[in-house]
Formats: sequence, structure tokens, C-alpha cells
Amino acid sequence: MDRRTFLKLSGTAGLTLGLTPAMTSLAYGRERYDGPFWVFVHASGGWDPTLLCDPKGALSEADPDPVNRFLASEIVEAGPFRLPPLDFVLEFFDRFGDDLLVMNGLDTGTNSHSVGTRHVWSGSTDPTQPSLGALVAGTLPEPPSLAYLANGGYTEAAGLVANTRLTDTEDLLALAWPERLDPGNEGSALFGPATTARLAAARDVRLAALLDRTTLPRQRRAMQVLREARSLDNELRDLADALPDDLANGGLEAQAQVAMACFKSGVSACASLALGGFDTHGDHDNRHTPRMQQLLAGVEFVVDEAERQGLADRVIVVVGSDFARTPGFNSGNGKDHWPVTSMLAMGPGIVGGRVVGASDERQRARTIDPESLQLDEDGVRLTPGHVHAALRELAGIDGHEDALLHAVGERLPRLLEG
Repeated sequence: MDRRTFLKLSGTAGLTLGLTPAMTSLAYGRERYDGPFWVFVHASGGWDPTLLCDPKGALSEADPDPVNRFLASEIVEAGPFRLPPLDFVLEFFDRFGDDLLVMNGLDTGTNSHSVGTRHVWSGSTDPTQPSLGALVAGTLPEPPSLAYLANGGYTEAAGLVANTRLTDTEDLLALAWPERLDPGNEGSALFGPATTARLAAARDVRLAALLDRTTLPRQRRAMQVLREARSLDNELRDLADALPDDLANGGLEAQAQVAMACFKSGVSACASLALGGFDTHGDHDNRHTPRMQQLLAGVEFVVDEAERQGLADRVIVVVGSDFARTPGFNSGNGKDHWPVTSMLAMGPGIVGGRVVGASDERQRARTIDPESLQLDEDGVRLTPGHVHAALRELAGIDGHEDALLHAVGERLPRLLEG
């Protein structure tokens, strides 16, 4: 691939590949990354966990300030879970309840979209804090070429790894087969295999000669990045082969298909996926409930796609949002911002079928004992920092110098393990 084609495609056609000089050993004998893989699903705008995993209902038909329109008496008990009377939620928990860890009463400490999103996905409100995806990917001994797919939510990398936004599969195919007029048509190659190989060898020789003559660090780094871009051809072809023929048209499903193909081909370790539309300050029930249904369908699709790609036992899924919605409706039948929220997690190393934390009938955080995780009036409020401390330990990076530099809350020993 020549430099002009690479820069044109990656810079202007909706495909951003983050490449760093540290990656230049990629094409020279390094083993392909084989997991574990992390998926972070962000409900952008602030979801309503009272319509999902922390239900609150009206006290009566005449309740002057109901948290929701359904009655508290309609809330469903399903094992350890309390669920709203919504068929799509009941079906989701019926399938995944044994695998799901629900964390309720999670105090983000903010009503700000940016601060809440940062807190939920990094464990801190510090604007310099890396997202967990960036931290996990960036602390790998040999990060794969597209280590962190950053499609939404809080994706700050803090210099640990380059973010990759990979949303246009047509551009991916063009990068994988730059010698073809039509990337999907093997017969459209500009040159035959022998000529293509000679051109590639000549470019490599020329670049090596230029590197030998270049002493300025910035120029050398630029040439090394170009060399890495060229070395990605085979990996990108494997990635293109891993993509399903029936690609979804946008949404969480499309993001999930690309992420799992990247995992399958060994070029990525972490992916953030995002679905918007949750900031429902007006007409909350009619707008928010369908969006929640789309979210759960998307999470289900993530799991199904992981299974289809043979990765189910190596994928960890974490679901969250900026914060929550207020425990009651405003004058426009909407709900505003509320700091006490929930998160979901499942995957290897996470014991499911459990609920940790709680909120009261007006969605105020209740405190828990940090050892037993049981409700305790003298306990601590569960925060995103606690969640991230546990997830870092699960990832095996809690003692890494970069993790220590970007500290989060105290570890609750039994949060993930039960």
C-alpha cells in the first residue's frame, strides 16, 4: 500500500486506524492476540435502570409522583433479580440471568453527561484518566495492531494506545486490497501477483534506504508508521475474511460484527460500542422504553456474534451509561438527569446470577458492607471506582505502573467473584 492511498483512505473516508511506532514489530513474527476480549456497551445520554434492573413502580393508581407508570405490585421477582413488567427485559434476564452481575445503587456523583460517562468508563472523574478499554489494551505486553476499537462513550487513551474508529467496512476492504480497483472482486487487480510482489519489495527497499539516511526522530517515526501500515495488509485481509457476509446496517449490531471480526483475526483486544437516544427529557416512556429494548437486543447480538465467531468463552461484556434518569416525571412527561445508576457485567471471571448494591424507593443509593457486599447502613456507597478496581484485577493489570498512575477506588474483594 502506498502512503498516499493509506492516508487518503484512513484520513478522509471515515476509517481511522491508530498506529504507533511501538507497533512496528507486528509483521515480524509476533503471535496473534487470542484474548481475553473486552466489550464495553454504552447507552449514551443516561439510561433509566428503573426500566431494566432496578425497578421502581407507582405506589397506587393515584400516586401523585410515580417513579414509573407501572405499579410497584407489578414488579417481577426472578431469582435474585427484581425486574419491571416489560416482556423484553424478562426475556433478556431469562436467557442471561445466570451469567449477569447486576450492580445497582451506583453513585456517579454527577448530573453531567461528560463527567458521568468518564466516571462510568474509567472509574474516575479526572479528565486525564484513560478509559478501561484503553488501559487494558495499552498495558498488554504486545498490543495488537488495532488494539482498542473506540466507537463511543468515553474513549480517552491517555497516550497508552491509539484509538481506532472502524465503522466503514468498504474502506476496510479497500485497505486490505489496495491493488484492486474493486476490493471485493479478485479479478479487478491492477497487476498480476508477481508484479504486485515486485512492487512491494521495491517499496520496502526504498523505505529501508530512506530510513538509513534519516536522522530526525520525527521523520523516522513517520516512516516507521508508514512501514507498519504496509505490513497490515495480511492482517486486514484476515479481518475482512472474518466479517460476515450479511453485515448489519448500522447500530450496535454492525459495531458488534466488526468488533468480533477484529477479535477473531487477532487485531483487537477491546471495543467500545455505543447506542444513543437515552437522554429523554420529554415523552420518556414512549421514547426511552423502545431504546432500552434496542440496547438489550444489541447486547444479545454481541453474545450471539461472539458465539458465532467461536469466542464466547473469551469475551467480557460490560454495559453502562452516563448516569440515570430522575425518580419521577417532569412537566413534559420526561425524566431528567440523576446520578444513581446501574451497570451490568458478564463473561469469564465474573460470577453471574447476582445483584450487588441497591437504591431505595426514590432511587437514592443505599450503602453496602465492603466485605460481605450486603446492605449495611454503616457501609459504603458503591461507585464506578469500585467497579473498575475489580475489573482491573480481573484483567490482571491492577498492579501495572500505568494502572497505579491512574488510580481508582478501593477494591471490594468479592464484587466479581461472589
